[in-house]
Amino acid sequence: MSRIIKDLWGRILSPLIVGEKELLKRLTMHLQLSQRALEILEGMVLSAVENNSISKAKVSEGMREIAALEREGDEIVRQANYELLKGAIPATTVPIADAILNKSDDILDGIHILSRELKRTYTLCGTEHVREFLSEEFLEMIRIGKEALKNLLEIVSSLDTRSFSDIRVMVMGIQKLEEEVDDIKDSALDKLYSNARELTYIEFFSIMSLIFEMDDVLDSIKDIAHMLLTLISTYGT
Repeated sequence: MSRIIKDLWGRILSPLIVGEKELLKRLTMHLQLSQRALEILEGMVLSAVENNSISKAKVSEGMREIAALEREGDEIVRQANYELLKGAIPATTVPIADAILNKSDDILDGIHILSRELKRTYTLCGTEHVREFLSEEFLEMIRIGKEALKNLLEIVSSLDTRSFSDIRVMVMGIQKLEEEVDDIKDSALDKLYSNARELTYIEFFSIMSLIFEMDDVLDSIKDIAHMLLTLISTYGT
């Protein structure tokens, strides 16, 4: 990154320009909630796979914890949007900042939806077919999602210290993780359809819902990474 670009970006994130720094702080807080929610979701899956006497209680408790995180996230987004409306950041930055906030909200909302669907799936059809999917494809999708989210948080925390080319490499790494989840999704769907005659409608629909919602979460993580790259590219090339 040239000295001019570095100076410009450093100025944007400096204490003298409070709005942008505050926005990144709120984005970090929101993504950290999603990070915690994914950890809880992973624990819910492991409990469902164990299928013992306390599994149902653990799954229900996890769903409630994620719901509380989702409400906390809504408040962060509300506060951030209020700051945008007050003109805390330059008008040229507002559209992309708003889009980044919305995508971050999509991630946490998606994990909340997944937790509710997982509870329904386990409660209504905790069969061997479902537990096999949860322990294999779905658990792998979650773990890749956790890695992608960790990398996204690293990008957000180092926008003012890393070069544009370094950040671009990190963004491409997140895109690669999203493509891995796409591959798992396609494989899981092939498996789902090949076993369709052995599944009930509820089993089939629930597994499909979990596949697509988890894929959407990864898409949102990737989208934020690309939007951040676009944001900093406006300050130079």
